[in-house]
Amino acid sequence: MMLPLNIQEENGFLIMEDFPENCIFNKVKTGCGATTIALTNDENYIIAVPTTELVINKCYPAKDNNDNDLVWKKSEIVPGVSPVNPNLLGLYGRFTVSTKTKLKKFLNKEGVKKIICTYDKVEALISLINPQEFKFLTDEYHDLFKQYLFRHKAINGVLDHYNKFKSYCFLSATPIPDFVKPQIFKDMTEYVANWKTVDKITIYPYKSGKAYETAANIIKQYQDVGYFVLDGMKSEEAYFFVNSVGEIKKILDKTNLTNDDCRIICADGEQNHYKLEGFEISNSASKPKRFTFVTCKAFEGVDFHSDTALCFIVSNGYNEHTLISVDMDIPQIAGRIRTKSNPFRNKIVHIFNPKKVSYYVPLAIKKQELEKELAAAEERVQKLNEQTLGKDAQKQQDAELKKLGTDTYIIKRGDKYEVNDMTAKLKLYLYWTTHIIYRSAEALQEAYGTLGLSIVKGYEWDIAGEDIMKKILSSTQFRDYHKRFCDLKNKGAMLSDSEMQELETISTKYPILVEGYNKLGGKALKPLRTIKAIEAALEELEEG
Repeated sequence: MMLPLNIQEENGFLIMEDFPENCIFNKVKTGCGATTIALTNDENYIIAVPTTELVINKCYPAKDNNDNDLVWKKSEIVPGVSPVNPNLLGLYGRFTVSTKTKLKKFLNKEGVKKIICTYDKVEALISLINPQEFKFLTDEYHDLFKQYLFRHKAINGVLDHYNKFKSYCFLSATPIPDFVKPQIFKDMTEYVANWKTVDKITIYPYKSGKAYETAANIIKQYQDVGYFVLDGMKSEEAYFFVNSVGEIKKILDKTNLTNDDCRIICADGEQNHYKLEGFEISNSASKPKRFTFVTCKAFEGVDFHSDTALCFIVSNGYNEHTLISVDMDIPQIAGRIRTKSNPFRNKIVHIFNPKKVSYYVPLAIKKQELEKELAAAEERVQKLNEQTLGKDAQKQQDAELKKLGTDTYIIKRGDKYEVNDMTAKLKLYLYWTTHIIYRSAEALQEAYGTLGLSIVKGYEWDIAGEDIMKKILSSTQFRDYHKRFCDLKNKGAMLSDSEMQELETISTKYPILVEGYNKLGGKALKPLRTIKAIEAALEELEEG
């Protein structure tokens, strides 16, 4: 059952003392400060989040309470009590002896207690706390669905224990679509925040032959002239949301970026270090750089701050990991830049190359196939619950189910077998995203048209014409190179390595700028915005 919930709001932020209990709460808008309610109110809370990055982002924020910048060294970021909030403890990674000691000390202290942890820590926490002393918030709950195929153990840990707490709330601005909503959520009341204000989000789609090459060309525009112009405004910083480290490396290989120019926010594992070949892996608490690359590690809930940053999404139809979902991922990305004064805060450029599909099975047919499979699973569950197996046989049966993981539609909760429709419905959702939405530019445009359709409205979605990006991505004009050349020359010896490379590239491309600067001087060169004007000034100088 879906019910509108009247809320208070101020400057785009949600004002509530606490969340409704034992329900799903659709906050509708991303970046509205909802998680902060659980982090700062007077209730004890366990806040389960999908990624380590989200724990770090809340425990080690980029801004203090007075809006001053905070920069954290990598060595400073560890599980435990937040250095800016003594009532908040962050849990992620391995549950070491040191971490358990910190947790025990934290639980014994006086006052309100907030524990923010990744999904996989919930089951371990249950045995270390009294769950009835805590309310339970599952943040970005749609990820329980989206990530099930590769995180089923962690997610089952949440779903097996959420109702043991004092109360529970499943929170998201992008809830699971009704046509694939698993049964475990179907029976829950879903409250939908009724916002009085409606934010406008503009999507700038751009169909590309090779999405990563287009992204590289955009970076080159930033490098060549110092900025990227959209709607007559200059962006001097860029965030690229690319859910593939391999695709990020392709972009890097096409540019002259160094570690000084960019930060890469992705899972800090050996495989990713190998793929990046010397590029550092960073996090949201690190110092911002001109170019930031973000995988799904930080699509959701993470706060970024910038006065001019523009967000780019890069989707390769031939790499399914990069096919960012229109209904869940796009609205999440739209809320990542939190600086209100940023003119690009509600603008997103979506670069994509659709996979050529000559034939696809309609969604209705796929849905029928799914229903048949689930009906068969229901029959098997009934037989399993009716049977009287011996202790050893029962143990063997349960062990085999665990081994199958997401390859079976059956799960055991307590002493009863149940149909686990999570896997089946997720497969349907992934088929819809990869084979239907991204099958063509027209299909993607149509999918965008359905965004924001709800019983309440939080966003107004505007799809810009594709010709806008085509014009922008045409060759950079001479006057842009001229201005950047003069700006770099004015910096003198203060140039970074990348800026020196940039200056060398422009100088090679337009040697007349070097000649004009050397013979006329920077002050005289600056107002001469065409090659003809510079040539005339040089000729006049020689004649004089």
